[in-house]
Amino acid sequence: MGSVITEALALRRTPFGESSQVAEFMTPDHGRVSLILKGVHRDKSRLGGSVDLLDHCRLTYHQRRGSRSLQPLRERQLLSHHAGMRSRDDLAAAGFWLLELLRALAPEGQPMPQLFHHALHVIQALDTRPPRAVVPALQFALEGGFLRMTGFEPVLDRCVSCDRRPSGHRALRFDPGRSGIVCSACRQSDGDSVPLSAAAARLAGQLAGSDPRQLLDVIVPPEIEIDVRRLYHRHWLHVLERRPRCQPLALGGGS
Repeated sequence: MGSVITEALALRRTPFGESSQVAEFMTPDHGRVSLILKGVHRDKSRLGGSVDLLDHCRLTYHQRRGSRSLQPLRERQLLSHHAGMRSRDDLAAAGFWLLELLRALAPEGQPMPQLFHHALHVIQALDTRPPRAVVPALQFALEGGFLRMTGFEPVLDRCVSCDRRPSGHRALRFDPGRSGIVCSACRQSDGDSVPLSAAAARLAGQLAGSDPRQLLDVIVPPEIEIDVRRLYHRHWLHVLERRPRCQPLALGGGS
């Protein structure tokens, strides 16, 4: 049994008995872990009070290899409650969309430090209370970054069938079943494909590799925003194999 000290983001919390709580955290070095916070609701608890979703913490717990019982949390230091992100409906909605994606994409017990740090950087950007017009760029950086880091990034710079690269400002089609754009020559029928402008495809690719903390002055033009929203909505339906719970709220209700 070894002691683990790590940063974490809180993903889920459940009451346990009268004074305890079970919480799931995303950590950079140990993936998702579930811990029991014994007596956390007691007045003299040393665990920093009840866990709130997306709290950024430093945790200390004992790792029991081979044991299926919940591991007890020994110490928790709250690093940030992200009051700025929670101060506006659009920022909070983006945070809950991030939370849903982490729960869906982060494997239990498998280290994914890039995913953790990208999530933290998005939250830190949202926590600055950016203007509403900037939030779409942050959301697209979140989605594109998560897709890239988990191997689900769509192909947006060439046709997935013939590798032909789009030229000029021609309209494209995005096929979620083939996870990329298809040219007119390779498209037998529109099927489930959706229109996508070349400008929107380029922007989505650029934002997928961006640090969200460097995007606080980026405003996505409305016509491009609509295209990228549609792209990611259809792609997440395919990747998650279900309708997202938070995405319509995070993206203003568009599909």
